[in-house]
Amino acid sequence: MKSAIRISAMGLSLALVLSACGGSDSASSGGESAEVPAGTPAVWSLTGLPGPEDAQIQPIVVVKIENDPVVRPQTGLERADLIFEELVEGGMTRFAAIYQSDLPEQVGPVRSVRHVDVAIAEPMADAFVFSGGARRTMKFVKRKIPTTISVINEGAPGMERVSTIPAPHNIFLNMEEMLDSIAAKNTASSGFFVRPEVKPASASPTASASGSPKPSSTALTGKSVTDVGVVFSSFAGPNWKWNATEKMWMRSEGVKPFLNKDGKQFGTNNLMIIEVREIDAGYKGQTGGYVPRTVLTGSGRAWVLSEGKAVEVAWNKPFVDAQMELTDLDGNPFTMPTGRTWVELLPVSAEGQTAFTGKYSFDGVLVPVKNLPKPAATPEPSDTATP
Repeated sequence: MKSAIRISAMGLSLALVLSACGGSDSASSGGESAEVPAGTPAVWSLTGLPGPEDAQIQPIVVVKIENDPVVRPQTGLERADLIFEELVEGGMTRFAAIYQSDLPEQVGPVRSVRHVDVAIAEPMADAFVFSGGARRTMKFVKRKIPTTISVINEGAPGMERVSTIPAPHNIFLNMEEMLDSIAAKNTASSGFFVRPEVKPASASPTASASGSPKPSSTALTGKSVTDVGVVFSSFAGPNWKWNATEKMWMRSEGVKPFLNKDGKQFGTNNLMIIEVREIDAGYKGQTGGYVPRTVLTGSGRAWVLSEGKAVEVAWNKPFVDAQMELTDLDGNPFTMPTGRTWVELLPVSAEGQTAFTGKYSFDGVLVPVKNLPKPAATPEPSDTATP
């Protein structure tokens, strides 16, 4: 977690700069690289895969990317280590794509921020990239995002409009230019999810799940699943199919393959479905309609799918700036499988919800959701309080 493991190199003027071709070939700019805290595993923060010795201090970049059918295929999406899909107004979805181990030259189209993106970015980001947002959301970003995270909005270095695509779908991020423009972020991070077995050896154990040195289980022990259907609304219904040869979950929009820029179908090593609450965002969309707000604090049920198997877990994220802890059904720590991961933040039935209610199925069989607790009077206490 970036905010919890801060090292003295943060104040240095010597920035660690990543090459545009990816995070695996890093070089120091004009000086020595920052020292890595003793005991920090040589694995990438978001994937858990082996990396260079300084992998966990490499910059983590969170970018908000559009998913309107007119912008597909998006640029650079397939190179993200971690992607969250969230419901927005009109029944559409958008993505929060997180990069560290493999940095594309260009990413986009970049679109506006939502409240839930803060809960994704704050535990781990070095740079938080989006293009504008509703007034209420921007106030939330300003209040919650610490100065240690560089907020990159439209007009900042690296943000550029292309002439070949009509607005507002034409804002793209030049990754190298953006990273060159911000201060060094030589901070250790273990990513969004708590990974008990890769926490620094110097970290003090706690009574929580994050203090356990080993995971109790992985998705490899789950039940076999080959087809996953996710319905956010009548407009957004991604489907996933396990490809045993490629060892990836392959995405389609309905029955149409979801493609990368090179024409290949998008795939990810791990798929996760998190049952979340949805509340009213408190403002109207451009068409005057209801705007949902996904709540990614509290606790609930989730499914982790990897290697063609699925396992049910419980998630807990008490504060906006907290990492997410996972446990198995016996309450023991659960560690995400290694590799790239796609997360579906799916609103499910709960008292007090009014608009879209998602559902999902495994191999054509609808999975009953578990009723989430009634939203509290203050839906996200961590909006105004920190631990």
